[in-house]
Amino acid sequence: MGLLSIAWPRRRDGCFLYVSDRGLANLILTRRGFGAITFGHVIVSNVEPTPATWRHELRHVAQYERLGLAFLPLYLWYRARYGYFDHPLERDASEDPRLFS
Repeated sequence: MGLLSIAWPRRRDGCFLYVSDRGLANLILTRRGFGAITFGHVIVSNVEPTPATWRHELRHVAQYERLGLAFLPLYLWYRARYGYFDHPLERDASEDPRLFS
């Protein structure tokens, strides 16, 4: 996904950050209404992340570390069942972390 952003990655807090408003990654992000997306330790954003966005995405990194390969199917299942705003992993990333604390 990072390579699809047509940007060079940089290291930040142990992650690879790609920031780009071009490429297929940007198209996917903007069509879904997202500003950033996380895959393991790779974060792709269509703008420079704000401190709040960065904390949110780092929480997703922590979720990936706990759930491993189960993260993506679990994320998609929760999304289908609860939508975005009631999504347990999104709520955990947006509020005080509770799921894995």
